Amino acid sequence: MDRGLVTLIGMTIAYAASLLGMGLAWLAWRRRARAGAPGAAPADSRPEAPR
Repeated sequence: MDRGLVTLIGMTIAYAASLLGMGLAWLAWRRRARAGAPGAAPADSRPEAPR
């Protein structure tokens, strides 16, 4: 295989793994926030916009 193709495949796998990890972390955070776990920000805790 061409070295460039191997690099592209490797970077694609790394990107997909990173995206999967971020998605799982977000799901875990959302589940904790809805359950009211200590240390988890509530889902509606966005800061107010400046006026």
